[in-house]
Amino acid sequence: MPINECVAFVTGANGGLGDAFVRTLLARGAAKVYAAARCVDTLSHDDPRVVPVELDVTDTAQVQRAAALASDTTLLVNNAGLNRLQPALACTEADAARAEMEVNYFAPLAMIRAFSPAMQEGSAIVNVLSILARVTLPSMATLCASKAAALRMSEGVRAELAPRGIRVMSVLPGAIDTAMSRDFPPPKLMPREVVDAVLNALDGEASEIYVGEMAAQIAKGLANDRHATQRQLAGAV
Repeated sequence: MPINECVAFVTGANGGLGDAFVRTLLARGAAKVYAAARCVDTLSHDDPRVVPVELDVTDTAQVQRAAALASDTTLLVNNAGLNRLQPALACTEADAARAEMEVNYFAPLAMIRAFSPAMQEGSAIVNVLSILARVTLPSMATLCASKAAALRMSEGVRAELAPRGIRVMSVLPGAIDTAMSRDFPPPKLMPREVVDAVLNALDGEASEIYVGEMAAQIAKGLANDRHATQRQLAGAV
């Protein structure tokens, strides 16, 4: 889809990757960008094309209000995410897995259910996931589970929306240099690098895009020997 003159809605727009999405969409000529965050005071955009939207993606009523406000959306970017950095068993936060599922799986599903009825043929939905949707890093096991669930959901809604000409794209990057990955060692992708890859891919037909060398290497490893790749990430050679 052409970015020029699109109307975009970006969740988690107040920092990191979300902020980069907003700025790059504006730079590429988007007609309007709904910038959504739990606290709009944290948004730092003075472009008149930016419409701040107060939105907690886990709040059903707020999601419905946002969809009604932004019924002209042609590009929905489900970017908001949560990483509690927890293993499955030796966790220090008992509610981590549930919180990650709420933000990383249930929230984008709710957003798509709320926004897609008004979206027209030629519109697109971008779900920002992670290469960890396809393989498990034990130190972030609950995050990986939530991203895997979101990947399967993306495949399902893609099939349902295809007859209406609405595209659904899953983004599976490696580690990005944002607050969410602050404890992950370098090298990391820059947010603008990821956004450019996503927006460029909208000109093609890919349903999944792997951004960065880490994601490409893991994807290749999974294709060649899934079990060996998983053992490597688990620290067992």
